[in-house]
Amino acid sequence: MTILQPFSSSRCRKWCGSTSGAVIGLPIAVAAILATALMSGQTALYLAAIGIGVLAVCIEAYHDIRAGDWSLDYIALLAMGVSAVTHEWLAGSVIALMYTGGKALEAYATRRAEASLASLLARIPKTALVKRGQETVEMPLAEVPTGAAIIVRGGELVPLDGTLASPSATLDLANLTGEPFPETFARGAVVKSGSVNDGEAIELVVIGTLATSAYAKITDLVKDAERRKAPFVRLASSANIPFTFAALIIAGGTYLFTGDVVRLLAVLVIATPCPLIIAAPVAFIGGLARAAERNIIVKTPAALETVARVTTVFFDKTGTLTLGEPKLVGTTVLSPGVTEAQALGYAAALEFHSIHPVARAVTASARAMNYAIAPATNVAETVGEGIRGTIGGREFSLGRAPGEHRRAGGISLLLSEDGVPLAAFHFDDVLKDDAKDTLAALAHQELKLAVLTGDRAEHAESVFAGLSLTVIADCTPEQKYRIVEEARARGEVVAMIGDGLNDAPALAKADIGIVFSGTENTASISAAGIAILGRDVSLIREVFSLSHRSVRIARQSVTAGIMLSVIGMLAASAGFVAPVEGAILQECIDAAVILNALRAALRPQAE
Repeated sequence: MTILQPFSSSRCRKWCGSTSGAVIGLPIAVAAILATALMSGQTALYLAAIGIGVLAVCIEAYHDIRAGDWSLDYIALLAMGVSAVTHEWLAGSVIALMYTGGKALEAYATRRAEASLASLLARIPKTALVKRGQETVEMPLAEVPTGAAIIVRGGELVPLDGTLASPSATLDLANLTGEPFPETFARGAVVKSGSVNDGEAIELVVIGTLATSAYAKITDLVKDAERRKAPFVRLASSANIPFTFAALIIAGGTYLFTGDVVRLLAVLVIATPCPLIIAAPVAFIGGLARAAERNIIVKTPAALETVARVTTVFFDKTGTLTLGEPKLVGTTVLSPGVTEAQALGYAAALEFHSIHPVARAVTASARAMNYAIAPATNVAETVGEGIRGTIGGREFSLGRAPGEHRRAGGISLLLSEDGVPLAAFHFDDVLKDDAKDTLAALAHQELKLAVLTGDRAEHAESVFAGLSLTVIADCTPEQKYRIVEEARARGEVVAMIGDGLNDAPALAKADIGIVFSGTENTASISAAGIAILGRDVSLIREVFSLSHRSVRIARQSVTAGIMLSVIGMLAASAGFVAPVEGAILQECIDAAVILNALRAALRPQAE
């Protein structure tokens, strides 16, 4: 697995990543030089401290200009230059200290976010069990060759494409197809990576490599997690230029009317705006770090900010709002000689011997209702047909129900005794526990909500009956794409929330795509801007909450910093603040707004 790279803007990348230790060490070096200068009074030491600050600004300017960013820290450079010309050595040294200190704080915040994401992604499996003779060897996925035999244990992700070498396998394909009901495969079937083994351990013969498998997309997600500037950050950066002009006007006016170069310098040092502009990135870094702690991977700050602007949310149904697994929802008794409790008891007695997910649903329902489960003997299961056995000396069978005993939507099983139908059991996908509360919370935010599903209209509408959302059924992936496209053309800011390959076109077309990935790799994960690791639907609310909070904190930090700086500049212009005092005052303001921005990484409290 590729090591997580620093996810930052061009400004963060050059100061963080592999050089973050040096960046954090710069203010320590400047502080040591300044302390020695204060004790010895040697001008050369002050100049050295100022020189480090000037060099830091110039290096940053070089990288910014190469990246096409001209919102540089002109005032910081000018202030240190004027301090040297006017022999205000202490003021210039303090500016250098606070400037490098601000950069160190940014590097620290970035490393904090990286650590959260790295620890989260480290939990994703990176190896496979490869058979070598009678032994198995754990091997990195990238090193597993074509033709190798691998073992996939029960509940594990199938990491590589392969053909099934075991007699049979029950696989959950919800990641790939969106369908909630597992399928049973016989020896020789092609098994795609991204599916999940829902039965006992199976053996596969690899027919591709990691680079050609769906699993490779999770590595792409790590690479794509490198931070880029969000639109809000770019707006904050662009505000640097008018702010700089305003500061120069105040400074120029001060010198024009007073002729006092000391007052001019005091205005300039207070106007040094560099940490103000990084307050927004720090807030978004904090939001990303907090999201990672909640098992939410946000690829870029732009994705986090976009969520705050969303007006319309489209949901996939299966696996997103519903459980994505079968659940017994009804029983139809077909013989007067048997009760519902007896029928379910007989069915559970047979299914107790099966590892199929539908079998687990049957036995779980019987136990939940405290129905007696009699012992079954001579149990035999035939792949694709069903299961049969002896219960109390009588022969029972359970298999797919024929057309007259099926219910619209889901699947139905027919219980028979010696070929005589006794009862039909109906299974369906049901809403996740917190789905209704999540939809209600989003509707309360005045968001337009709709479900895009390939399910039939009558079935989908029955699932979402009574909820405040629109159901658009019988959708193909292409139709989902067009619906999202049309909403955006109307001026809506669209979020698409899904979990499978069938959602990928719509996820990619939306302003922001949010994908449920489980702990495995979802085939649509690269099309989304945000990935939720797990199936907890309440994390959708968390995504929206984190987004609004991060944007709010970023705006607060930038606005407050600029306002306080303007007040400080006016005070310096009036002669109330000396240059050294101004440098300390400005950097206190900068530190305050950055610390405020760091609140985005903390657990929200009542605000």
